[in-house]
Amino acid sequence: MTMDDQQLLAQYAKTGSQEAFAELVSRHLNFVYSTALRQVRTRQLAEDVTQIVFANLARKAAAMPDQIVLAGWLHRDARFTALDVLRAESRRQAREQEAVLMNAPTPTPDPDWEQARPWLDEALNAMLPLDRDALLLRFFEKRSFKQVGAALGWSEEAARKRVDRALDKLRALLLRRGVTASASALSLAIMANGIQSAPASLAGTITAASLAAGAITSVNLSTTITMSQIKTAALVVIAAAGLTGALFQYHETTKLRAANRDLRRQIQQLAALQAENESLSNRTAQANAPGLTKAQLSELLRLRGEVGRLRAQVRPGQPHPNPPVAAPTEPPDDASHPYLAQVTAHVGNGKTVVTGGWATAPGKRTFLVMTPTATPLTDTADLPPGLDPSQTPKATVTLETTTAEIPETMLAQLGLDSVKAEGRESTAQATLNPNDAKTLLTKLATPTEGIMCAGARITVFDGFSGMIASGKSTSEPAQASPFSISVTPQVSADLESLDLSISASVSPASGN
Repeated sequence: MTMDDQQLLAQYAKTGSQEAFAELVSRHLNFVYSTALRQVRTRQLAEDVTQIVFANLARKAAAMPDQIVLAGWLHRDARFTALDVLRAESRRQAREQEAVLMNAPTPTPDPDWEQARPWLDEALNAMLPLDRDALLLRFFEKRSFKQVGAALGWSEEAARKRVDRALDKLRALLLRRGVTASASALSLAIMANGIQSAPASLAGTITAASLAAGAITSVNLSTTITMSQIKTAALVVIAAAGLTGALFQYHETTKLRAANRDLRRQIQQLAALQAENESLSNRTAQANAPGLTKAQLSELLRLRGEVGRLRAQVRPGQPHPNPPVAAPTEPPDDASHPYLAQVTAHVGNGKTVVTGGWATAPGKRTFLVMTPTATPLTDTADLPPGLDPSQTPKATVTLETTTAEIPETMLAQLGLDSVKAEGRESTAQATLNPNDAKTLLTKLATPTEGIMCAGARITVFDGFSGMIASGKSTSEPAQASPFSISVTPQVSADLESLDLSISASVSPASGN
């Protein structure tokens, strides 16, 4: 009976079986090589990336979850390893001033494929894990719907529907990059071009080098390895040293540097969570006091829901299986009920996006104005601890945020007449053109004519969540509307645009 990927991985992790690992390499070699080739564009670098990915697999096999979808893990590791290799190659070229890129001849290009190829892996990485795994298994590993369902725990019909929906989502993401192929044309292009044959000799080279890397860990952890196995591993290490070369050493050095910062950052996060827990406990105790007002109880319940959501966000790459449900609040006509917004906005780097539009007072509306600016990540010293290489951000994002209460008579001249919410929950949004953005930001910088503002700034990593709270008001503190915003930016590969996932809560201003 043929073993599946999880069984082969478990056998290798437990016994160090070279046959099991060689079978995994044989199954996934072309898939990993093709993913790398789309990123680095040269066969030599693609082979280097492929070696590193399988070496990573050998080292991390014992720590992987039992039900992991190996295709998804390999795709993410291949993509980010390729980015590391490209950066190292760029620096090497600058130092040595020699061209080493080898442009392999390609057949007559498929127009749909050539249009989609530069953005395909970026779009796949932006998808939900289950959608991405379904597409990888179906179109890259060319499995039947029945096999896709078996791998992901679904029925054949459920797998078919999930793949169709995921393909539509992939097409929508690619459409933002100007890829206009239909869903059927896109699926045919990926099936025909998504996998390229790796060099025939590469499988043996990768198996030897990866087993060498895994053997070092196995010697330290297993008590069942015999002396002959240790000698064999040592011989393989010596033989593989010349094969992995400087790229492997670079990869390991980067990880060791990151590990030096892990403990300090973990302690800081733990302290923050403890302080948060203590604050919540104090508020809970106050809730039992007979003197607590109705408005105070409503705010306490809202904060409980916010804390639950924030705890889920401090673990990047681990989506909450059951997102916290907002705590019960007062009915919408209660003046203590906060104004809420849940939007996902696509905005150019440095451009201004507006949401909200709540009718917070007679003749006035309150807006959330946000201007994100993304810059390339140059200093990795402050990266979160224990960060998986596949999650390394490519940029930092500074978000200038303001809430503004503006008379309705001024909305048209400020370009805000289309951003209006009918109740206390808003999904309205607009990205302002340069002239409207300049006019609005100038007005908010020196508020007059009944405009009231509160603003704050925060800098977060690309792909990570951050919390923004209103700072010092530019008007009377008692009149400004306090706000609390959770935002997760996703920066495009060229840093020209961002996708912002925004969850905002604006408290009613004093006197409204």
